[in-house]
Amino acid sequence: MYLGDTAEPAATTTSLRDVVNSDSVSTGAMLALTYHGYKRTGSLVWALIYGLAGRWVPVVAVPVALAQGYGEKKPCP
Repeated sequence: MYLGDTAEPAATTTSLRDVVNSDSVSTGAMLALTYHGYKRTGSLVWALIYGLAGRWVPVVAVPVALAQGYGEKKPCP
């Protein structure tokens, strides 16, 4: 904007969907779920699977991890 320019900048709005689908949220969910997967199973393969789930579907994967007890060991039968 320049001095004397009376045009108003366009208002930007961000919806919750935009925030949840943002790269930063997906990356954060991926990192958190990779940690959770490793602490839960002790397996690097499962940690990567949890991390990919956090990256691709954070809306589903994060609540599942919280329901499992974030970072808690998987109970043995």
